[in-house]
Amino acid sequence: MKALLVDDEENNLENLAFLLRHDCEGIDVIGKALNAEEARRFLSQQTVDVIFLDIQMPGETGFQFLQSIAPIHYNVIFVTAYNEFSLQAIKANAIDYILKPIRIEDLQQAISRLAYLLKNQQAAALNQELMQNFLQLNNPNATPKRIALPQLGSVNYLDVDEIVSLQADGNYTIIHKRNMQKLVISKNLKDFEDILDAKQFVRIHKSYIVNLDQVQEYSTTDGGVAKMRDGSEWSISRRQVDVFLAKMNASSLSFKKPH
Repeated sequence: MKALLVDDEENNLENLAFLLRHDCEGIDVIGKALNAEEARRFLSQQTVDVIFLDIQMPGETGFQFLQSIAPIHYNVIFVTAYNEFSLQAIKANAIDYILKPIRIEDLQQAISRLAYLLKNQQAAALNQELMQNFLQLNNPNATPKRIALPQLGSVNYLDVDEIVSLQADGNYTIIHKRNMQKLVISKNLKDFEDILDAKQFVRIHKSYIVNLDQVQEYSTTDGGVAKMRDGSEWSISRRQVDVFLAKMNASSLSFKKPH
């Protein structure tokens, strides 16, 4: 498996290259780059199976670099010293990452996953699709219009505008579609909350997320109910009522109150 290492600190590059060569089987380090521009030049001349990529780099972050070479045709393993919100999103989208200082066990586990992906075309395709979605979500100039939904033996690509609401069901989520059909996905509601556009989707209850574009009526009955265009009705928790109404009012014309 041919690898390119990208990190703005040369000692980090050398350390990672040493660990890969001495403690991991099947990896051939064929290139090292100190910044995104060097990495792009290398990829214009060479093909690789995986990029080990630092996230925080001066001038151009790892995410910006990936957006510049999209669509992604490589497997990517992030190597970073920052255990922040971005890593939670990466993990939710099944993208490998390793925290610095690097532990041999973490590195070997990532290599094992890489070997599996290279042997399993379906898993590799899903991984790359999730990567594309993640990059689009982190691109302020683009909002993804589809979501890749992993199902048994397949990936369902659903237009986000087709989603009316999402309902928690243990470790699963039930997606209610505009055509009255339902999809059961093996992701919890928090996973969807993390990746869906917060301007369009709002969590109104620990068990429900609604598409604001599909809300037909707000009722004050029983503390607050969102009535959807497909006929479904979802309770709004008291602490989420103000958030829900603020987002609905921001996207709706309304009559000004007389002074």
